[in-house]
Amino acid sequence: MKVLVIGLDGATWDLIRPWAENGILPNLNFLRKNGVYGNLTSTIPPVTVPAWISFVTGKNPGKIGCYDFLTPRKSLNNLRPITSKDIHGKTFYEILDENGKKCIILNLPGTYPPRIKEIVITSLLTQGDNFIFPPELIHEIPQLKNWRLVSDRSLYVNGKIIEYINDFIQLEKTRFEGAKELLKKKPWDFFFLLFNGTDALQHIMYDKIKEKKGDVVKLYKEIDEYIGWFINNVPKDTNILVISDHGFRVYKKTFFINGWLRKEGYLKIKRSVKSRTIRHRSEMETENAISKRINIKLPIFLLNYYTWIYPIYAKLKKILPIELRTDVAQPDSKYSIAYCTSDPASNFGYIYINDKKRFIDGIVSEKNYETYRNEIITKLKKLKDPKTKETIIKKVWKKEEIYFGSKLTTAPDIILEANEKYYVTYSPPITKYFDKSRVHNKHTRNGIFLAFGLDLKKGYNLDIKIYDLAPTILFMFDIPIPKDMDGRVLKEIFK
Repeated sequence: MKVLVIGLDGATWDLIRPWAENGILPNLNFLRKNGVYGNLTSTIPPVTVPAWISFVTGKNPGKIGCYDFLTPRKSLNNLRPITSKDIHGKTFYEILDENGKKCIILNLPGTYPPRIKEIVITSLLTQGDNFIFPPELIHEIPQLKNWRLVSDRSLYVNGKIIEYINDFIQLEKTRFEGAKELLKKKPWDFFFLLFNGTDALQHIMYDKIKEKKGDVVKLYKEIDEYIGWFINNVPKDTNILVISDHGFRVYKKTFFINGWLRKEGYLKIKRSVKSRTIRHRSEMETENAISKRINIKLPIFLLNYYTWIYPIYAKLKKILPIELRTDVAQPDSKYSIAYCTSDPASNFGYIYINDKKRFIDGIVSEKNYETYRNEIITKLKKLKDPKTKETIIKKVWKKEEIYFGSKLTTAPDIILEANEKYYVTYSPPITKYFDKSRVHNKHTRNGIFLAFGLDLKKGYNLDIKIYDLAPTILFMFDIPIPKDMDGRVLKEIFK
């Protein structure tokens, strides 16, 4: 018995279903017709972290302690990227490893540093230059020598969109060639490979799918061919799963959460020349300026999110993070009551209360914590579009209403969901809280799920949650399911 999981980052049925039915993606169509398929509901927020972390643990963020790429240290002004050390509890692949199952994990976010002594090629959250483990593997498998974590984003910055797409196609081809050799030459029981070019290109082109369909489909067709190779070359007793961590949507309006907090008097900004300058720039100008200054190649969406820190993978050989927050307007923690620290790339957002108990420079007392939290929630629920007068915020939760577990204390204090027109962002400009001057291609909670194998049903439709995958994979190996997993075994997919 073996299990192969192929991740298609950001893949959505809105694209895959019509392309598969029209013969453009024959192998994904084969899996859909001959296996189990359905929608996959992602985490809140639906972003790489916590989504992929919840996938490998089967738990909600309240138990694993990972809510976003960045986590506050002891201050809302002091953030760092998460690593695998931040994941509380065991992943399913660690449990497989403990039970004697050989695992190969390729390009899975949250695997640096590796938690198992098996074959692991880490992903976006890698810190430093070493991402192939064990290191000697690169000498055994020549195809791994060209493995890259990221694309050449300078092509995109310079407006060379076709070249940027082709670079991603080459990047994913390199990953496939390396994965193919590992699958053929190394023993394995569980194999994971993530293609994330799908996510990156949809971020820049999803709103232009109709006019740019040929360019985007080109990448999908290549990946579909790779999936076909896996279908035809894995052992017959292999269960094949194809999943995404979230879906995609075009958002035509923007809600600047920190701009709103500032307007309401909850957020104060440190004044400096750089912060005053950068808050008037467009997001693209901000990306370009920072990219040129530190002279590195980074995933474009990370620059969209985290323009104030050195993100993830770089030419520098020192341990990260390196703080670059001085280039962006910062909260003044001495006077700020609440703040959003990061960008969940969707219509979800969150707010931290700057409380004394949690942060060394916090100003909100335990007595006033609930007062401020309730006050902010009430105002958010009443918030209207200044022109249409429609309600902007669909739902607002206190952290304990949506997450649960031993790591709940590290969660953002307020979580919100805007209506489907609004992308929620923490980023500049902070002089306003609403904008409709540009569209944004961002995430939704609706991902994809496909499962194919000799012991799995044919043509069966089932909607699942991302938490369900970890216990189901363990069940496939007849390994006991930890009681603290939040997901369930998808028993109905089996014959």
